[in-house]
Amino acid sequence: MLRGTTLLTGATGYIGGRLLRQFEEDGRRVRCLARRPEKLAISTSTTEVAQGDCLDEASLDRALAGVESAYYLVHSMA
Repeated sequence: MLRGTTLLTGATGYIGGRLLRQFEEDGRRVRCLARRPEKLAISTSTTEVAQGDCLDEASLDRALAGVESAYYLVHSMA
């Protein structure tokens, strides 16, 4: 049984990438918000990528549409 969509930010990072793989193995529906979608290797049809930035309210709103839960795994190095 598929659950609702989960938004995952930081999927190109160390922790986020591993969480994405686990979600995919579990068959969960995942939407990844990424500034550079080409850096994501998506391996299932239950995963989608939304191009955007957490600091851009409009792209964040689009990414959150229809999402049941979200994981915010983004940090600032500056």
